[in-house]
Amino acid sequence: MIKSVSLKAAVRDTIRIFQFEQWIRFYYIKGEGDALCVEIPDEIMKRVEEEYPSLKSLAETMTGSIDYKKSHEIVCAHVASHLDGTKYDMTVMPKVFDSPQFKIEMYVFNMWMKMHEPYLEEEIMFFSDWEEMWEEWNKLEEVQQYREKLINSGQTPTTVQ
Repeated sequence: MIKSVSLKAAVRDTIRIFQFEQWIRFYYIKGEGDALCVEIPDEIMKRVEEEYPSLKSLAETMTGSIDYKKSHEIVCAHVASHLDGTKYDMTVMPKVFDSPQFKIEMYVFNMWMKMHEPYLEEEIMFFSDWEEMWEEWNKLEEVQQYREKLINSGQTPTTVQ
């Protein structure tokens, strides 16, 4: 099987994994202080399995005791096992995390989350709802201009998790 060498596609797929992880943390983290755990209801896991089979193992791995470090390690391990050397050539994935495209997209996604947080908190939405809202927001001329400004500046923002 020929593996892709497209950095752009690898960034897109990696961003989606990070967005999915953010969605899980946004709705399904329970507890207080340092004692946090992810509890995803069975009906949601079933829907993830049906609609996002490639992300099901990520959701399963995140379930249980969690902190920021563990969550980050789980996401990176998922990217490595599902994209690096399987979907993409081994030379592509090491470039993703340092790429301006990845940094800008994560920055813009985190900005979207902060701007929409009150709306996202109104009710628990499924990941496909987040994806749809994200895509519609990205179509706005102001967002496209802002992204272009970031790209053309030559400086990459630091990602905010």
